[in-house]
Amino acid sequence: MEIDRPNAVPLSQEQQELITHVRQRLESMVSSHGLTADDVGELIPELRRHPALSSELMQQVRDEVERLLPGQRFSFDWD
Repeated sequence: MEIDRPNAVPLSQEQQELITHVRQRLESMVSSHGLTADDVGELIPELRRHPALSSELMQQVRDEVERLLPGQRFSFDWD
């Protein structure tokens, strides 16, 4: 299903580099020990502190987690 985000803007170069880094970390976790809710919980605060964070970037992270582990539920709560 394609979701239209009318206010979405393309990721900046810095954001693209950050999502590449996050993808590499996620793939590494999945291949070494599997991805756990704790792993996702560890990434969220790190992303939250990053000055390039945007809603588009967080959506990319959600999409990547769903791609790697379809059907599993993870919390992306800020707290």
